[in-house]
Amino acid sequence: MALRIDERMAAVLDAFAEHGDMTTGMLVDETGMTRPTLKSRLDQLAAAECIEYKHENTALWTLIEDPRDDG
Repeated sequence: MALRIDERMAAVLDAFAEHGDMTTGMLVDETGMTRPTLKSRLDQLAAAECIEYKHENTALWTLIEDPRDDG
């Protein structure tokens, strides 16, 4: 699945790069996105196997692979 890296997706990936593992709430605060907008980006990243839940109960996400590193 080709992942479109728009400005908002880049902001999510930048937050992971800067802070490491993050909860959904932390990502909302860091990016300034609404929860639905952020959830869309997280769903896309999860479907591309770039992120996964580290701890589902707290919605803690971990970055597996930054898709921007693919060249």
